[in-house]
Parts: sequence; structure tokens; C-alpha cells
Amino acid sequence: MNLPPHRFVIVLLGLALAAPAASANELTVSVSDIQGRPARNVVVVATPKVPVGAPARSPTMVEMDQVDRQFSPYVLALQTGTRVLFSNNDSVAHQVYSFSPPKRFELALYHGKPREPVLFDKAGIVTVGCNIHDNMVGYLYVTDAPWFGTTGRDGVWEAQDIPAGEYELQVWTPLLPPHEWLQTQNVAIGDAAARVSFKLKRTLRPEPEPIKDKRVRDY
Repeated sequence: MNLPPHRFVIVLLGLALAAPAASANELTVSVSDIQGRPARNVVVVATPKVPVGAPARSPTMVEMDQVDRQFSPYVLALQTGTRVLFSNNDSVAHQVYSFSPPKRFELALYHGKPREPVLFDKAGIVTVGCNIHDNMVGYLYVTDAPWFGTTGRDGVWEAQDIPAGEYELQVWTPLLPPHEWLQTQNVAIGDAAARVSFKLKRTLRPEPEPIKDKRVRDY
């Protein structure tokens, strides 16, 4: 086909506009307890069954604070290779530690911010506590998956721009017995937004209660 130069440009532009865009969609996961109430602080992980174009992630740092003698957030999801700053904005000093196999560490008694953040370079579940306050406990869910997060107070977690394909969804909470921590479902993400619901199989244990009495000063 012999076309003048300007006609050739117009034809190419038309073909480009007609070409389908790469499929990337929204995933919404709702988690409820056995009574049907929204379940918050539940980790949700979406793992593609075949490799897809995952978003590039540079090394990051996130924060787990200590307030009212509890860790905040209570459950933190993060990707392998992330550093965590265990800030202490409480009225007392804390000594944070973990004996979990994916990451063993201990931070000497401190207020404010520790000298160095902690690198989490292996996937797995890490339980953290305080050597001074036995009621303090927090959890870090370290994953290699590109899409992950925790549910809010409404029991919902959302992910944007997930390429079309087959995914395994996994939900986890420390408030169930260990043999029932994990539940999985498969989902196909196509041209429309995908919505998935999980209903947990047992009553959840209560989260640790904060201690807000500032008059209590043990350290």
C-alpha cells in the first residue's frame, strides 16, 4: 500500500489506538468472622499461579510503633527485603525481641527510635514481644508475593492494577488456632473487577488490650 507520508502516520496512529491495552484490574477481598462480622487485621496475599508482570519494588522501610504497651499495628504485612523501624512512642521503655525462625533479633531497652531498623530477608511469620511487658505481642507476615496487605476495620482489603490471570488468595490471622491460621481460595482476574469473600471458621480470640493509664510507669 503506497500512502503519502502524512497518511501513513495517520494509519499507524489509528492502529495504535485500536490495540487493546494491557489488562490490569482491581481485586477486593472481604473477610468476616464466623458470626459474619468484619474481621480486621487479617493478612491477605495474592500469588499468581503463573508469572505475571509484577510491579517493581525498591527496598522500603515501614514502621511498627509501640503505644499503650502494645504494638501498632498489631499485624503488619510486608514484602521480603523490607526494613522495619520499631518506634517507641509509649510512655515507658520497651525491649523488643523475636525468637521466630525467619528473623531472630533483640533491641536493647529504649524510648523513641532504635538505632537501626531490622531487615526482614526471609519469608514467614515473625512474632515479636517485649522482654519487660509479657502482655505485648505483635505479628509480621513476611511474603515473597507481589500483592499483599491487611484488612481494615470494615474487613476489606483492595489491590489495584493486578494483571489478568489465575491467582491463589491466602488469608491469615493469629487470632485463630495454629492449625486454622491459613485459608485459601483461587480467583480468576479478567476484564472486570474481582470480588472474593472469606468467612473464617471459628470465633476469633480478642486482640491484646492496650494499657492507657499513663500513671503506671514501670520502665
